[in-house]
Amino acid sequence: MDVAVSGGIDSWLLAAMLRTLGYRVRGWYLESGISGYCERDQVERFSDTLGILCRYIKVAASDFLASVPEFLSVTETPIYNLHPVSKWLLAKALRREGISTLVTGDGADQVMRHEWDCDLLPLTLACFQSAGVRLIAPFLAAPVIGFCRVPHPDKGPIRELARQLGVPSVPKHPTLFPAVELPMHPRALLPGMELGGRRPAFSRRTDDERRSSVLLLSYTTGLLIEALEEHKQCAGSLA
Repeated sequence: MDVAVSGGIDSWLLAAMLRTLGYRVRGWYLESGISGYCERDQVERFSDTLGILCRYIKVAASDFLASVPEFLSVTETPIYNLHPVSKWLLAKALRREGISTLVTGDGADQVMRHEWDCDLLPLTLACFQSAGVRLIAPFLAAPVIGFCRVPHPDKGPIRELARQLGVPSVPKHPTLFPAVELPMHPRALLPGMELGGRRPAFSRRTDDERRSSVLLLSYTTGLLIEALEEHKQCAGSLA
């Protein structure tokens, strides 16, 4: 059974549970090598401790930005951080590997903590569906959702079950992709920014992280608008 793993406990708990049920388990991790973002060290610790084989799919930071147009064509959603693009990169790579079904720990935080406004889940589902990979998300199953009638901010039930199965407690990195240099065009004018001159101007109170998020949101919105205008022009030429 193939499992998408990360440096967090959720996916490795699923891998450990599947193994106790008699499945041959193989983990897959998208390795970017980006300092402060890549979790290869944590993944290796989980893999070594549990004795579960993990395959590493290596990508570069440039692959994230280069894949943005494809990602947007699949999800039709602008983004404020490049992390969701990792889902598209992983989905494409797994399909090339011949993987048609994948178990994922996505949804654990939302179900346990009742954080239902997460915007990553629909993007993840769209990426894997477009790539032709069927996702199995046990944490989104009705019995699990029914069990979590009250929020568990620390994901206590997951941590206790992980402890019983010997899954180590490993600190997890933040999942936000670091800021990157973006093309100047296209850019959409969004609230909180002005396009006077070559570079957007921001409030003095805007920190670097917010500035990076607004810039990427502006860039990806601009790409979507361009794609829509091209579609309208093609449709008009055929009318």
